[in-house]
Amino acid sequence: MPVMERVQRTPVSAALAALERSQWWPPEQLQALQLRKLRHLTTHSFQQSPLYGQLWSEAGVQPEELRSLDDVQRLPVVSKAILRAAFPDQVLARDADRAELVPYTSSGSTGEPFRFTMTRAEKGLRWAVILRCWAWAGLRQGVRYVNLMGEHAHGSLQGGARQSWEQRLTQMLHIPAFAVHDQRLDEVIDQIVRYRPRLLRSYPATAHRLATALAERGIDLPLRAVLTTGEVLHPFQRAAIEAQFRCQVYDAYGGDGMDVAFQCGHSTGYHINAEAVLVEVLDDAGQPLPAGQEGQIVLTNLNNLAMPFVRYAIGDLGSLAAKPCPCGRGLPLLDHVAGRSSDQLTLPSGRGLLMWFFTTLFRQTPGIDAFQVRQTAPDRIVISLVPGRDFGHLPAEGSGPAAGAQRLGAWVGAEPALAWLRGRIEEEVRGEAVVELHLVERIPSGPAGKRRFFIAETQEVELFPKSSTSSAGPA
Repeated sequence: MPVMERVQRTPVSAALAALERSQWWPPEQLQALQLRKLRHLTTHSFQQSPLYGQLWSEAGVQPEELRSLDDVQRLPVVSKAILRAAFPDQVLARDADRAELVPYTSSGSTGEPFRFTMTRAEKGLRWAVILRCWAWAGLRQGVRYVNLMGEHAHGSLQGGARQSWEQRLTQMLHIPAFAVHDQRLDEVIDQIVRYRPRLLRSYPATAHRLATALAERGIDLPLRAVLTTGEVLHPFQRAAIEAQFRCQVYDAYGGDGMDVAFQCGHSTGYHINAEAVLVEVLDDAGQPLPAGQEGQIVLTNLNNLAMPFVRYAIGDLGSLAAKPCPCGRGLPLLDHVAGRSSDQLTLPSGRGLLMWFFTTLFRQTPGIDAFQVRQTAPDRIVISLVPGRDFGHLPAEGSGPAAGAQRLGAWVGAEPALAWLRGRIEEEVRGEAVVELHLVERIPSGPAGKRRFFIAETQEVELFPKSSTSSAGPA
């Protein structure tokens, strides 16, 4: 790490050591640190970022008026659309050293990639957060692991001999996630088995596909832990991954350059990296919700000054946890993350369709290897299904959407099975939308190899009403 810090001019070690200590601080001490960082961030952003200077002036708020963490609610919320329109000139800090900026682009799974940036020093702070949380799952420098993620390896160096050198030193085998979802699957399995990793880091859908494939082939590959990130981890995926690899899954939540929260293995909650990010959960009127109630997640990056993210509505839904984690860390908890608000299917009446209905139904129906639900219009839902060898069976009696493990029922054939599924879904839709089901050979992955189960193509999500004090636009 010292060599990489010098080569990349990205300091990590000192920040990592500080985070290893501060994770055990009491909540009051962490909140005091957050307030100091917040006041410095807002003062800097007001003076240096044209976007925030204008928004806060129009809202009649001065940074010196923020005397507590609750006072952050006086600042307007910004959306991805606002930051995208302001990038780069209106959102970057005037005093940011352009030569030190590291460009990033999000995967663009919503259809339009999102560009942002940070300095090399800020990147080092981000790496410190990542390495601290990886250690909770046992992923430390030198532990042999497989990185089953996007086309690019998750490392300091990208491309060529330098990347290969770094991967050998860190004992990381990088395999693009796309390879698990196409004809390279058997080759990937052979690579992983021969590598004998201790851990796996992957998107949830990719780890689930690998676990399913190993089970089908009768291959045993016990691991110390599986780390998932980049997508919502559904309960059926966690169960299958943990059963096949005989280890615990440690899920992570983040986005747009912020590594927000990680699981430590002692509870189902997600520890918020409070030293780096301030997390709010707001209702539809932009007001804070109590722990346990689901709402819009709004993030403030406490470390990034070059391109500030202050009260950024990332477009995800989640809730805060009411109880602390039994591990003893003072870091606050997210109870759960439900995924993008734009992925929630909303019918013309305004009634939402819960994703859990679909995930449970399709997992209980024999022979469905993969699925994707797309709302192409408010009154039209198109569902793609990849049939497996058992497709055509109905679920056994007592193994409906609310039941446990999948069991084979009567054989009826593919078309009757599709008709049965359509009937179950139409019962839930109640005549508000036309439901189409199609059998396909494969469902293509999105950018970076991610797999989205639910896509609302025409839905525009208004994060908060126009009448509120928020300035957020459509996600």
